[in-house]
Amino acid sequence: MSQRVNIQYSVEVDTLQETVDYLYSKVIKRVDKLNQSMWGSSSFPDLGFLEQIDEVRLELAQIDTQLADIDRIVKGYIKFKTSEEEHDEDTQIDPEPSEQG
Repeated sequence: MSQRVNIQYSVEVDTLQETVDYLYSKVIKRVDKLNQSMWGSSSFPDLGFLEQIDEVRLELAQIDTQLADIDRIVKGYIKFKTSEEEHDEDTQIDPEPSEQG
């Protein structure tokens, strides 16, 4: 499996949907390509079959990593929106203070 490095970058909230859609479409294309390659796979108990299984497992691991990236992006957005809503609630001022007494 290839080496990976974690990076962090920011995107405008307005382009987040587009970014996630792009990353997700890349995953879908990899899954489709993998599916197509499996249809032409060797049959058991051929050595080619074992090699094909290994290639599928490695590709699935890379797909899983890409899905995990998307998962972190969406969770980060949800956390951002939740904290933004909590901040808005905290800063709201009651126009008429309640009278006690």
